[in-house]
Amino acid sequence: MKPELDAAGVLLIVVGVGTPESGKKFSEALPFPGECLFVDPERAAYRALALHGDLDGTEGKFFDPKVVEGVRRLFFTKVTGERIKERGTDGIKAAMKNYQPLMPPNSFDAVQQGGTAVFHGHQMVYMRKDEATADHAPIGEVMAAVAACDGEPAPATA
Repeated sequence: MKPELDAAGVLLIVVGVGTPESGKKFSEALPFPGECLFVDPERAAYRALALHGDLDGTEGKFFDPKVVEGVRRLFFTKVTGERIKERGTDGIKAAMKNYQPLMPPNSFDAVQQGGTAVFHGHQMVYMRKDEATADHAPIGEVMAAVAACDGEPAPATA
């Protein structure tokens, strides 16, 4: 997605759960520009956007419903299989070449799902929450949101 956004003159910012050290390893392994990667060890951005995976460590270990739901979204969903089938395994294989396990600061952070947001200035014009592992926003939807802002001045902030 980054090449398409770069070509459209759009700045891609990635926010990940983790530490500055793991963020540096991540950006070096891909490679991904470090200046476009921010880490959120407290998951404040994830909570603000109400993304799936809101465990906080107070849950029971195994059969707590929130833990079961988080693990299900991480590994056992129909959506994950569908997305892998749609996109094929080439991307996964390429990512695995430089794979390094980068565990988040807390074990319960591992079930945090992401999402994709497009902002025009401070206004969110597109939001899609990942339902499960491998369920990412379709590039066509993201680019349509970007195109809808093209040439429009960003809204003024108070």
